[in-house]
Amino acid sequence: MNGDQGEGTVWAWDKGPLGRLVKTAYIGMRRELEGLLKPYGITHTQWSALGIIDHYPGITPSEMEPILMIERPSVTSLINGLVKRGLVYRRDHPEDARSKQIYLTEPGKELAAQTRHLTQQIDDAVRLEFSPDEYESLRSLLVRVVQRMDRK
Repeated sequence: MNGDQGEGTVWAWDKGPLGRLVKTAYIGMRRELEGLLKPYGITHTQWSALGIIDHYPGITPSEMEPILMIERPSVTSLINGLVKRGLVYRRDHPEDARSKQIYLTEPGKELAAQTRHLTQQIDDAVRLEFSPDEYESLRSLLVRVVQRMDRK
């Protein structure tokens, strides 16, 4: 490997494609969040699901799929695991007999409340690397990238 890549680095992430750079930043932030979640005994995906269900009580698995960005069988498996842990429960959908609505149990609500602030800790740490204007520009530019990709 050439010397431009930095010590211990296999890929020159700062010179690669934008997608790779965004992914590298995301993975770093996700790993940090997973470390913060470890004492609570939940994964990043479980934490995300709890937050979504907390925000949208009665959400269906098919509605969770695009938010979580995982396939339906994975959503089902995720919900099954949360049910087994006593963090969520299913209820028949009042308008669609084939569908279930998902709600947090009291322990699920407590866990969601205890862990809600964790992403803010990571955002705050990243924010310290930028001036306020730079940080807002970064957010604005990333929103534009997401919007562009959503048009596809």
